[in-house]
Amino acid sequence: MRSIVDRYLEHARIFYFQNGGNDEVYLSSADWMSRNLDRRLEILFPVRSAALQRRLVDILKTCFADNVKARRLLADGTYERVKGKGPSVRAQEKFYLDAAEAARAAKTSTTRFKPLTRPVE
Repeated sequence: MRSIVDRYLEHARIFYFQNGGNDEVYLSSADWMSRNLDRRLEILFPVRSAALQRRLVDILKTCFADNVKARRLLADGTYERVKGKGPSVRAQEKFYLDAAEAARAAKTSTTRFKPLTRPVE
């Protein structure tokens, strides 16, 4: 198990099963901790869209590639820092930069809705 402690409190609730070549991806509404499962109604649901499945699997791959802020849970309950191999990968920084780029692209896209106005008399 991995944990990424960085600027944002973020918990990926993505479940990915390869299931003998029949990939399945699910999203969940909560951490699977007894305090959440015993006193609340939570949901786990499948993601059917192939495009969304690919995006979610890419998010998981980025999280598992993090070698800057990631920690690995050991059998004795302690955590150790994930050793950096190759170029530095900081998952939350990548997600932030991707979101900022998407926001910039959305601002520069053409408007589809144009309000009708009366000519000034």
